[in-house]
Amino acid sequence: MIATEKITTTDVKRFNKNRIFRLIHYANRISRQEIAEVLQLSLPTVNQNLKILTDEKLITFVGSFESTGGRKAQIITVDGMSKCAVSINITATSLKAALVDLNGKIVDLVEERIPFSDNEVYEKNVAALVRRMIMGNHVEDENVLGVGITIPGVFNQDNDVVISSPPLRIKNYRVERITKYIPYPCYVMNDARANAYAEYWFDRRPENAEDINLNIFHPSNRDLYQNGKIYVMLNTGVGGSYIDREKIQTGTHNRYGEFGHMTIHPGGNKCFCGKKGCFEAYVSARVLSSDLGISLKEFFEQIENVAQYQSIFDEYLDNLTTGINNLYTMFDGDVVIGGPVAEYLKKYQDRIKNMLIEKYSFDTDGSYFSFARCMPEQSDLGAALMFLGEFIRSI
Repeated sequence: MIATEKITTTDVKRFNKNRIFRLIHYANRISRQEIAEVLQLSLPTVNQNLKILTDEKLITFVGSFESTGGRKAQIITVDGMSKCAVSINITATSLKAALVDLNGKIVDLVEERIPFSDNEVYEKNVAALVRRMIMGNHVEDENVLGVGITIPGVFNQDNDVVISSPPLRIKNYRVERITKYIPYPCYVMNDARANAYAEYWFDRRPENAEDINLNIFHPSNRDLYQNGKIYVMLNTGVGGSYIDREKIQTGTHNRYGEFGHMTIHPGGNKCFCGKKGCFEAYVSARVLSSDLGISLKEFFEQIENVAQYQSIFDEYLDNLTTGINNLYTMFDGDVVIGGPVAEYLKKYQDRIKNMLIEKYSFDTDGSYFSFARCMPEQSDLGAALMFLGEFIRSI
């Protein structure tokens, strides 16, 4: 016998409440009539849920839309500061902190030149920065969903130990050391994976879309969350993630997304991981900057005039498109490239797509490939945004 789970009236009410909030969150500004029309709900049901969301201080009314002949419709929007999260990005040379509201908007951003140190003083400095960010913006503790912390490194299966971080020069570093002085829930995660989640978050926002498509929320649409994509982040290291239905895939050993360590040239250049021929050894930012004793900006400013740089860049694109082609062949899904290098590569998008078309074994027009839409300051927010996503799912 096939067991079936009975859907209760409470389940339906919660489902409708969540759908209504998600729609408001996506649209940014919407009327109750639009909510009823898009979600195919009655106005009494919509009004009942709007009252609940208002009582919970999650939404607010901010004036009226222009009249179309009858009574002006009220503008409904999410109260961004009803809930927030703190983002902390740890690098070898600095600490960056941001306060992010429920809409993913950066309310405050601070970067301090505090080099990483494997000691308690540094760990207390991180906690103090979190507290200053919250107190400085007059946020009540009950409105803080949590603190998302990113570290450039490989984590163990339970995500509680940084097995290795070459940039920070640490091994087997217990995550609880960086969180024990922070009096809020914490996520600590790999920086590239967090960058990928940030891109996933902002790619879905209407301000980054060509058109606001409210129809994706229609009851007949079953593909609202089925937009899995591969994200590859090109920084001093190379990593990423695969995100599907709002979930980051982690794999058996929590290494899903370590794309930088697939071999593209057996026995080739040595990677920071100690192996040879890794994708990262050929497409990290270092290849176009520190390995040459210059910055990324200098490289791309001089590329048209320096034959050596042109040759290096030709080889770089060949290796990059080989790696992307491998990922697309294996996953058969969209591939998004982000990170500091990606900003400079956008100029060469057509060239990259043509190389991808040439390398793929089957029919493709290269449209599966795209660049990340995140602004640089947004890409660091992924770990904090996970708190927002979790909260929104729980409404």
